[in-house]
Amino acid sequence: PKTVTPAPSRAPAPPRATSPATIRPHAPDRGTGVLHWIVVLVAAAIVFQLVSLALRPLRRYITLRHLRHPFWSETVDQQISNSWQLALVGLRDGGWRATSSEPPREFARRVGVEGVERCATILERAQHGIRIDAEDLESMSASADAAYHSARSRLGSGARAAGWIRWPLT
Repeated sequence: PKTVTPAPSRAPAPPRATSPATIRPHAPDRGTGVLHWIVVLVAAAIVFQLVSLALRPLRRYITLRHLRHPFWSETVDQQISNSWQLALVGLRDGGWRATSSEPPREFARRVGVEGVERCATILERAQHGIRIDAEDLESMSASADAAYHSARSRLGSGARAAGWIRWPLT
């Protein structure tokens, strides 16, 4: 029988190390995980604040829309309260703030803004249980809207913009 010898291999020779290999065990990165989570939490807090700031004009728009024209049916007393709140928002934008102990009519006299005196009179009548009719309700709504616009008309563009991101409104 004839023996066949295989042809020599043309595969490259394995590389030879010039220095002895050192094998180090893989040590976990200590502190990097905690630092990573701190960075994530800080970034999330910043994003939350930016989104909250960006949504303030929308919240203000919805609130003012509800104060003028409620999204659902409300009692007459609540409609009177909504109109008063609308006037207070405009006054707050204009830099006036009522104290907790100040009666509405005294506050109205102090600020001297168009429409606030009428709003305060109707509000006090409602608070004391005096009957409010449809004409009073319409007058309150118109006076509150006039007070809102009158108080804001004195503002510059920067103060108007600041009013749109201010929260709470009153």
